[in-house]
Amino acid sequence: MQFAYRGEITWDEIPADATWPMLPVMQVYARDVPWFDGFPKDADVLQILWCPFQHYYEGATVPYNGIAAPFVHVRYRSSRDLSGGFSTPPEPLAVGEPGYLPSPCLLRPEPVTEYPHAGALGEEFEARVQEWETAAFDDMDPEDYEPRFRWELSTAPGWKLGGHEPWNYQGYGGPVRCHSCGSEMRFVAAAASLEWDGGTASWAPAEFLDEPVHRRRRQEPTDVRLGSSETMRIFTCPVSPEHPVISDLQ
Repeated sequence: MQFAYRGEITWDEIPADATWPMLPVMQVYARDVPWFDGFPKDADVLQILWCPFQHYYEGATVPYNGIAAPFVHVRYRSSRDLSGGFSTPPEPLAVGEPGYLPSPCLLRPEPVTEYPHAGALGEEFEARVQEWETAAFDDMDPEDYEPRFRWELSTAPGWKLGGHEPWNYQGYGGPVRCHSCGSEMRFVAAAASLEWDGGTASWAPAEFLDEPVHRRRRQEPTDVRLGSSETMRIFTCPVSPEHPVISDLQ
């Protein structure tokens, strides 16, 4: 599938009005994620694609709210309509921003329990969480205070489908709303540069912690690098899958 390229190319000199193939980034079947309720009626396949070049946008009514990132497209399809697959998968497209060319990976979905970021629940709740953290770890030097709730209990890091959206470093301005109809958007997926970091290592596989540091490259299994090792949040409109996707980096 091809879509007209939109935006400004920074990595290579390609005409801005060129037609360029979108890269497949994630494909998930409903049968493999029975806990995810985001599939529209008569659809059981979710496909996320993006254009692997840098796109710049400005203004409040554009997909990226002023950031530079790949242009994202989300499709919901029925597996009954999928036919004519390749016996030998085509070679991945090798042209684009280096961090926007995912390495092929086989997904093994795993459900986890997570809680929303405290900041999304209001200042009062956020203050109560901080009080709990201080009381629970009162033997800690105040200068070494760690936000345990955010790192270990809320908004699981890494690539994920559904759940609670990663925290936006610009703060919480209320729910993300569709630019077409004003409806509250559904958080669909997160595409991450890192599966975990120094603060969120509790989400790492147990066997990872037993490996030597020089062998821990599985922290970046997809080879995707967004911004400064950031995570892309992807939202779709629950009213109509035809309404534009909204995504940003955090």
